[in-house]
Amino acid sequence: MVWLALLLTAGCATSPMKLRSDQAPVKIQSGQSPASLEEGRHVVPVRQLQNAAYVSLGAIGQATGYKTKRLPDGTYGMGDNDPTWVFRKGESAVSEAGRSLRMPAPALEEGNELFVPVTALQKLIGDVTLFHIQDNEVAFFPKPTPHDTGADGQSADFAERPSLQSRMKAAANEGKSSSALLAFAKQYLGVPYVFGTGSYAQSKAFDCSSFTQYVFDRFGVDLPREARAQAELGKFVSRDELKAGDLLFFYVPGRFKSNETVGHVGIYMGNGNMIHASPAPDDGVQITPIDKAYWKDTYLYAKRYI
Repeated sequence: MVWLALLLTAGCATSPMKLRSDQAPVKIQSGQSPASLEEGRHVVPVRQLQNAAYVSLGAIGQATGYKTKRLPDGTYGMGDNDPTWVFRKGESAVSEAGRSLRMPAPALEEGNELFVPVTALQKLIGDVTLFHIQDNEVAFFPKPTPHDTGADGQSADFAERPSLQSRMKAAANEGKSSSALLAFAKQYLGVPYVFGTGSYAQSKAFDCSSFTQYVFDRFGVDLPREARAQAELGKFVSRDELKAGDLLFFYVPGRFKSNETVGHVGIYMGNGNMIHASPAPDDGVQITPIDKAYWKDTYLYAKRYI
């Protein structure tokens, strides 16, 4: 049965999984080139596995712009700059930003690829993508033109309330000051970025949310692993009342996915800068000015935790 998953609402870099050689290529409308597809759809094939319809997780990633990767613990992750969705072969349970979902059938592994049931797509990604399911294919369509985003409007300037000191209000001693937190975070400048990395003690790498989780844990704040889950905690802060130590949340733009879903997180440092783990503009933990068009345009909101 044909049905539509509508975009409802608006999470760092290795190459996404490639389609297997026995899978059909992306279909392109007449007059389009594979490089542009500016107005066209992105089609991925449906495969019959164990008498049920499945689609490659890697193909979904290619279609939507999400990264997909087999993670160090043997699970498979998909997301923007960290693994928002985590799948395990042979299991129906899926972790989505720390919440447990259940698919109608288990994820299946063939070779180095993971396949998920087509009947699970609505529950998994129906709120962030627009797609059309047919018997032999799933067609992903470009997202609608997004409306303004950000707490105070798209492209607005970031600012700090002059009357506030850049110390966390709940800090009872110097060890919990924003300056101490930022000094700790800066010790890791240059540490490589790896999507879906394991613990820093083992991997010596971070992705965006594992970095913020690691830093805040040092100061007694227990954050979830994923950026999208971190964004659900804390107190909202206006973009013109930022303080050093606030977390900044952004979306990662793409033609086939929502521009209202958290895909990246960084720590505000004050003076218009943030420290974050990212594959760009450099690779790894870096300090980046946020008063640039890209960050202004992709900013969603800020949260305060201490």
